[in-house]
Amino acid sequence: KYDRVVFFFNNNQKLIYNDVRKFGFIKIYNLNEKNNLHLKTLGPEPLEKKCNLIYFKNYIKGRERTIKDILMDQKCVSGLGNIYVNEILFRSGIQPTRMVNQLKNFEIEKIIKFSKKILKNAIKFGGSTIKDFSSENGKKGVFQQHLNVYGRENQDCSNIDCNLKITRTIISN
Repeated sequence: KYDRVVFFFNNNQKLIYNDVRKFGFIKIYNLNEKNNLHLKTLGPEPLEKKCNLIYFKNYIKGRERTIKDILMDQKCVSGLGNIYVNEILFRSGIQPTRMVNQLKNFEIEKIIKFSKKILKNAIKFGGSTIKDFSSENGKKGVFQQHLNVYGRENQDCSNIDCNLKITRTIISN
């Protein structure tokens, strides 16, 4: 239903570009093209070494946005989506509505630490199969079984010292 492009290969295999929410795109460019505008504006991936305290502090300097909004911004950090940002902020103990210009260094370090930890764990478990995603070998990810907050509205908080229910807040769409 959401297959947008299908590439057929000579060995009876095919590559299917499936995009439920129409966020992605396919761009074909020449290998000699040095300035790909789409890739040029992306921030570092969370697992890269340059995604560190110095980079993050420089990026948020002078900005008046929420931490959730900044982490979802692909110009700041590429590859983080709603599920992982929610989990990162929960594990870091930082409210998604917190303004980035109020973050302390140790809080930024926690965000970076848990970004790396959660993504490595998600990769280990094959990602989060929320709807109909499956990997190249047809396996569904199982990381969604390890989520602490995403999709758990009105359920008990998983922190031992918390006796509240998880609430859902919409920030920047």
